[in-house]
Amino acid sequence: MTETLNSDVVRNITQRVSVPLIFRKFVNDWSLCQWDVEKWCAAFGDKEIPFRCLTKHLVSDEPCWERKCKRITMTFKDFVAQSESSQEWMYFDYKHLPEWFDEHATFYKEISWEKFGYPDKGATESTLWIGNSGAHTPAHQDTYGYNIVAQLYGKKHWILFPPETGGLKPTRVPYEESSIYSELNFYCPSNMEVFSGLTGARQVELRAGDALLVPRGWWHHVLNVDPLNISLNVWMPHEKDNSTRVSEALTKIMVAQVCKDLPQETAKLLVNPNEDDLSDTPLAVLFLQLEAVTKSYLDSRRKLRRAKRQRTCEEDTTARDVEDFDFNTILKNHPQELEVPPIITNEELISILKKNVKEFASTGVSFDEDEIDGAGSLCLTKAVIDAFSDSHVIELVKQNLFARLS
Repeated sequence: MTETLNSDVVRNITQRVSVPLIFRKFVNDWSLCQWDVEKWCAAFGDKEIPFRCLTKHLVSDEPCWERKCKRITMTFKDFVAQSESSQEWMYFDYKHLPEWFDEHATFYKEISWEKFGYPDKGATESTLWIGNSGAHTPAHQDTYGYNIVAQLYGKKHWILFPPETGGLKPTRVPYEESSIYSELNFYCPSNMEVFSGLTGARQVELRAGDALLVPRGWWHHVLNVDPLNISLNVWMPHEKDNSTRVSEALTKIMVAQVCKDLPQETAKLLVNPNEDDLSDTPLAVLFLQLEAVTKSYLDSRRKLRRAKRQRTCEEDTTARDVEDFDFNTILKNHPQELEVPPIITNEELISILKKNVKEFASTGVSFDEDEIDGAGSLCLTKAVIDAFSDSHVIELVKQNLFARLS
C-alpha cells in the first residue's frame, strides 16, 4: 500500500534527506498561489518598500555584491508597472515578514507550513522575496539550518551544489553572519573558464505552487525568470546549529577586529550592508556572544552523552524507525509530487551561464569592479580574512577552545 504524503511523512523527509527535493504543485492549494497581480497590489496598498537595484547588463568576474547596488523605494504597484520594462533588476529580498507587516496584514493568516509538518510555523517565521527578471542572489551556502522555499508567483531558476563541492572559491568577504559566499559570478560572468572544473551541479525551475527543500550546507544561486516573482521561505533548525554558532561567533570576532582599525568607508567594503555596525560593536559584547553559544553547545553535548549512556527502550524504537525510513521508496510512490533535481554536466552548466549573458547582457557592456568598490586595494585584507575563516582553520580553533573549556 502506498504511503500517503501527509505532513508527518513530509516532515520526516525534510529532516533526513541530504539532497535537494522539489515538491511539485505541493502548495498549489495555498490561496496565495492563486492571487493575481491586482490582489497583491491591494495587499501592499500604499506601503513604500525598498528595492535594491542594479543594471541588468553588467558583466563581471565578481558577483553583484549587495554593496554595489543602489536602493530605491516605491509601492508594490509602481514596482509591477516598471518590472518588465526596467533595464535594472530590482529585489525586495530577505525580508522577515514581522519587520514589514503586522499580524493584521491580508496575507498573514494565509501562511502556514503545516503541510510540511510544522504547524507552529507561519508568517512570523517566514521571509519574503519579491523581484523582477534578473534579480538574484550570489551563490552562497547558509551556515544554519535547512531551507524550505514556496514559490507563490512566477518562476525561479536555481543552481545547487553539494556542501563539499570544490572550486567554488568560498569567501567571507563581504562578511555576513550565516552566509558563506562564492567568489564566482553565476549571473553574467565575464570568464567562463573558472567554471570548467565544476561538477555535481543540479538545476531547478521552481514554478508557482512548487516548493523546494534545500538541505543544510548546499550551495545555491537563485535567479528570477519572470517579470514578477514572489516567494516565501522558512529556515528550520538543524542538530548541528549549536556547533555552527560557535564557528560563526569566532569568525565574527576575527572580522570585527580587522575592521576596527580601518577607516569606516574601507571597513564597509569588507561587510554586507546589514553588518555595517560590526566594527562599532564592543569586543566585550562579541565575547559574551561567544561565551553564550559555547556554553549552549557544551551543555547540549553533555546531555547527548548522558542520553547515550541511559538509552531507553523507547529510544531503541526510535532508532529502528530511522532505519525504516526508505526515501527511495517514497520517491517511487510519489513521482508526480516529489522530484530530486538531476545532476547536470559541466557543459550544461556553462551553457546556462552563457544563456544568462545573452539574455541580460546582450549590450556587451563590461564592468570594472575597481571603479565601483575599490576591491583591488583590499586584496591582502580579504586574503587574511579568508585564510583565518577557512572552515578547517575555524574547526581547529573551535576544537582547541572546547578542549580548554571542558
